[in-house]
Amino acid sequence: MPYQNHLMHLLEITQQLTAETDLDRLLNLIVTRTTQLLDADRTTMYLLDQETGELWSKIAEGTMTIRLPLGHGLAGYVAQTGEVINITDVQNDPRHAARFEKLTGYRVHTMLAAPMRDRAGHVIGVIQVLNKRDGVFTSRDEEVITALASSAAIALENARLHTQVQRMLDSVIATLSAVIDARDKQMTGHSQRLTDYAMAIAQRMGLPAERIEVIRIAGLLHDVGKIGVPEAILTKRNELTPAEKIIMRDHAQLTYKILSTINFSDNLRDVPRIAAHHHERLDGSGYPLGLKGEEIPLESRILAVVDVFDALTTPRYYREPMSDQEALAELEKGAGKLFDARVVAILKELVAERKRGKDRD
Repeated sequence: MPYQNHLMHLLEITQQLTAETDLDRLLNLIVTRTTQLLDADRTTMYLLDQETGELWSKIAEGTMTIRLPLGHGLAGYVAQTGEVINITDVQNDPRHAARFEKLTGYRVHTMLAAPMRDRAGHVIGVIQVLNKRDGVFTSRDEEVITALASSAAIALENARLHTQVQRMLDSVIATLSAVIDARDKQMTGHSQRLTDYAMAIAQRMGLPAERIEVIRIAGLLHDVGKIGVPEAILTKRNELTPAEKIIMRDHAQLTYKILSTINFSDNLRDVPRIAAHHHERLDGSGYPLGLKGEEIPLESRILAVVDVFDALTTPRYYREPMSDQEALAELEKGAGKLFDARVVAILKELVAERKRGKDRD
């Protein structure tokens, strides 16, 4: 491959790496593109386990998972020394860990390996490319793998940071959701049940993963505004007065205000709006804005249906719960007028499937 083509492909790969935040997809991308770019038979990516001091093959094309002590084998040598190595006769190299060939049945002749370093310069892994298809690895190949290993290490570090931030966000969301439900014992589990049904409906409707993630977070946090509703109103055993209903309704707008203070990433920026509109109705009779029809986001229409279903089928201080079928009948009465008819129909399917599953158990 001409050197100019190498550079163009390297730039393309680097752009792909920086755009990918899913760790597993990122690692697979690094390995497959490295093999293609260097015209090799296969590539293995080793990551350094800081706790054990071992390298382990997170992604290994065509072979088993391998663990190497630091300094053991050619990959272990690269991790320990930080050197790029280009071996033209692996079988006669004393550093070669030949025992793995007996386990895998794969014989290595030529090898190119480079360390992956984080921003602080620490080795976090090794990219090892095996068996050049035509001849041996060249000095240009060494330049390419060095550049690729650098980009891959930074992308890997970014993906790990993204994962840590996502875990922290999920922890905060779970805590907020639990706090909301804890204010009213009869609401225990409501947010999670609503979210599970809403995500299932969204999947059945073919919504992309990004929108389903918005629904997940909006579902868990849709009632966060109830933090501002007095407990006496939340747990009142009789029907609310008109004045109390106004206070209760204010929770939707407060949900928007609270969630708007969270610095959501771009793909989650609609969470506050989706969560706040789960009490809107197609005919404009809902709140907080009295939106009509298509003015209401589809995600909010999904939450609206499931919210009513769960409210009707769980005990309340002032009434007994309905059966699933009774609740679905109430929703069907409002389908097309108050609620999205397609969402109601899919919920009915899911409830029936759940019942059949329980009956089989």
